[in-house]
Parts: sequence; structure tokens; C-alpha cells
Amino acid sequence: MSKDNIVDASKPSAGRMYDYYLGGNHNFEVDRQVANQVLSLMPFLSKYIRLQRWALQDIAKELTEKRGFDVIIDFASGLPTNDHIHHKVPEGTTVIYSDYDPVVVEYTHEILANTPNTYFFEGDATRPEELLEKPEVQKILAGRRKVAFVLWGVSMFLADDGISHAVKYLHDWAEPGSCLVFNAQGSDVNLEDPAAQKIKKIYEQSGSALHNRSLERYLELLQPWKPDDKGFVSLLDWHGFDALELGKEDIASFEPMGGGYGAYLIK
Repeated sequence: MSKDNIVDASKPSAGRMYDYYLGGNHNFEVDRQVANQVLSLMPFLSKYIRLQRWALQDIAKELTEKRGFDVIIDFASGLPTNDHIHHKVPEGTTVIYSDYDPVVVEYTHEILANTPNTYFFEGDATRPEELLEKPEVQKILAGRRKVAFVLWGVSMFLADDGISHAVKYLHDWAEPGSCLVFNAQGSDVNLEDPAAQKIKKIYEQSGSALHNRSLERYLELLQPWKPDDKGFVSLLDWHGFDALELGKEDIASFEPMGGGYGAYLIK
């Protein structure tokens, strides 16, 4: 993604378009125009984006209440609105968010003002060392390295080398027993579909190339992390989320579009 687009209100930004799909107001007219082009080709996309965000609430509970983590580090977080991780974790859990968009970071400092144990930093998801090596982050972690990482709702915008570098660095940095929650976006996209081709072109023209991969390719890139015994689960089957707002036509449309998959990966 071109960083120039992030701070330029005259150019569309994939991050601000994502906010628009969610029904947010952190977007500009140019973002809404391009997003509406995409929605004209894929009317159910807003539901798919909300499906991804709903999953974060379940992830927050799973990581803390069931897996016992008290530190969650989230990359490419977007705006931490009331459906985000810190709203669903037990008191005392440390949540560290980060995002590539400096405008989001600045705005978020207002949203999270006086929120205990919750922090937000500017950071590139493909270069996690820049976040984890910040003196402020090191002070927050106080030497803790058995943590849960979340990389959710962004993988289709990341090149292969970016994903590979990020996950290998995190694996080397973390202590055994750490967890990486990963969303393999677009794994079922039919690239022969005319609508998919048009959407890919729209994003490319907006400065945000889409990277479509098979689930097998994602598994290669995620080495040496290993999925837990459940493996990758379709978002349509992720704790019954298909029952929330999605009708039969939506579910039928998701399969060729690529609902994507999620997994808990373990070191």
C-alpha cells in the first residue's frame, strides 16, 4: 500500500475504505467513491468485513479466558472501536495495538485516552521488530515474551516476503507456548470471476495491490508456526458466525469470493 495515500485526502486508502465498509466515519469522499465501486460488484462485502471484526471478539476471549494469555499484541489494528480486542479481555490484560496509518494512530490516542493497559503505536505489520524494539513497548512488556500475536484482516494486502519475514521474526522473538492468530484472507477467491478481476484492478489503481493465495501457500509462508489441532477454520464456521446477519444468498456468495480462514498457530 502506498503510504502517500494514507495521509492524502485526495487519494483512496484501503484502510479508510475498510473503515467505511464497517460503517465508520474515519474516511473521506474519495474512499467512499472507490469503496462503493467495489460494493457494486460485491454487495455483501460489508458483511464479510464485519464477519472478520466479529471474530476478534471471540479471539480476545479465547486467548485470555481459555489459553491464559495476559499480553496480546495486534498488528494492522485499524481503529479500536467498541468491537475490538480490548473491550473483551479481562481486567489487567495488556493489549498493544499498532497500525501503519499515522492518522489512525493519532486519532486512536484520543479514543483510548485513560484506557488502562491498552496502548497504540505506529508500526508496519511486515516489520514487527520496529514495534517490539521500541523502548516504550519494551518497558510495557517488562521482559515478557510468552505472548499472543494477532495478524487479522490484512494478509491479502501483504506481499509474500512481508508475511514470511514478519512471522519468522515473531517466532524467533517469542517464547515457546506463544500463539499467533492469523486470518488467511481470500483463500477461495476465483480469479477467473469477472467481478474478482475488476475488484483487484480497482485496488491496484488505488495503490493497494491484492495478493490472492491458496491456503496451502499461506501454510508455507507461516512456517515455522504450526496450527493447533483445529487447523484453519472457515470464517463461515467460526463459532457459528454465519448465523449472524448472513442469509443463504450471502453464504452462497462467500465461497467463490473467499470468506477466508482463521487459525491459532503455536510455537
